[in-house]
Amino acid sequence: MRCQRSLRGSPYMAILLLVTLCLTEVINASDIVHDKNNENVMNGSNNLRHRDEEARKGICSQRGRDYGDEELYKTHPVLCQMLDRLEEDMDGLAQELTEFARNAGLLVGESWTFPSHNNHQLNNYRSPKNQNQLPVVFAHGMGDSCFNSGMIHIGNHTSSLLNNVYVTCIPTGNTQSEDTTNGYFLNMDASVDVFADKVAKDPHLQKGFHAVGLSQGNNIIRGYIARYNTPTVHTFLSINGVNAGEGTVPGCFPDMTQNNEKYFQLGGICDMLLEQASRRAYTEFAQEHSFQANYWRDPRRKEQENYFKYSQLARWNNEGPNNNNATLNENYAKTERFVWVKATEDGMVWPKEGEQWGCPDPDNPFENILPMNETEWYQKDLFGLKTAQEAGKNYFEQFVGDHLQFSMEDFDRWITTYLMETNGNDKHIRIEEQEEATTKLL
Repeated sequence: MRCQRSLRGSPYMAILLLVTLCLTEVINASDIVHDKNNENVMNGSNNLRHRDEEARKGICSQRGRDYGDEELYKTHPVLCQMLDRLEEDMDGLAQELTEFARNAGLLVGESWTFPSHNNHQLNNYRSPKNQNQLPVVFAHGMGDSCFNSGMIHIGNHTSSLLNNVYVTCIPTGNTQSEDTTNGYFLNMDASVDVFADKVAKDPHLQKGFHAVGLSQGNNIIRGYIARYNTPTVHTFLSINGVNAGEGTVPGCFPDMTQNNEKYFQLGGICDMLLEQASRRAYTEFAQEHSFQANYWRDPRRKEQENYFKYSQLARWNNEGPNNNNATLNENYAKTERFVWVKATEDGMVWPKEGEQWGCPDPDNPFENILPMNETEWYQKDLFGLKTAQEAGKNYFEQFVGDHLQFSMEDFDRWITTYLMETNGNDKHIRIEEQEEATTKLL
């Protein structure tokens, strides 16, 4: 099964652990420092203890004083090493991250066969035949880039499906390397700010647009809707979005048909790994420098206080006693349609039901997944999800397969069903059919 790749430790998930939640830091940093056999660990870095403080030019040595912590290399050794590499060799690091994503089959559109006229330029614009058709904006997933051929081709393909309308992919960096690495080391809020600035400066988007997110690219679009949404996103097509956060680590994806108590009980292996992940993710430093740490959502009640305190996702969701931003609800209400696409065998996002706003039951998180309408964020309408549902704005799709492994036929159907403006009744019929499917899912 395709989903087994992530459960067995795919390269993609290895880099996710390495860069974000720093699970390799389960080993005490002092052990790494003292072990002479590990002098070349972490891509040939020198022994951490013997690094000259004055010679450090990495972000951690700069930021340590800002946080009142001179020992970030001990508390976040892996993240610090990666940030240093980012400063020293962004292009080399970006190439590695791209290759990880390619090996895992996560560079969207790269393996598809496109028409020969599909060119290799970003921002291909031709006058639309249908003047009522809104433009489309893409946000790519982790390890990908708007400058990669797959994203360029899928954008041009979308334009051809919608009568040659303007389609663009908005990068969070100005080069392929910067865009790729920002998907790891530029936090969600900062990424949204870059996205919003580029939307505001694009004359083709000023009357509104449709938005298509892929994997964590959905966090950028969702964040834009929550915090800005002017110009307004009319329809948000979320494909395998980490909308409800990432709730566990590879190798600890609960099989909901088996008893996982021995792994998740206090002191179990997965309990230990989750504790380490949360310890690294729920800090000011990690939240500022790791996109993935921003959507880490430990489902265990004992970590809720830290999640509420540190997580950017918690703020966007209005979760916790100190998060109550009515503007998030107001902005969310401006969008007319939300399409939530789930991969039935997703081995990257847990729970996969989170792609459609389900979440682990806080009282029994690894045995019971709540559907959207039973979650707290829905029932209390924390950010506008319930209001959107009652207004008939939510639509639900799914495909059989692993994370982002949808077919071109699936993609074409979603685009023409939800984003194509028509003058007849065919669009109404298509949407009506999806409303019937949505009713069955809820």
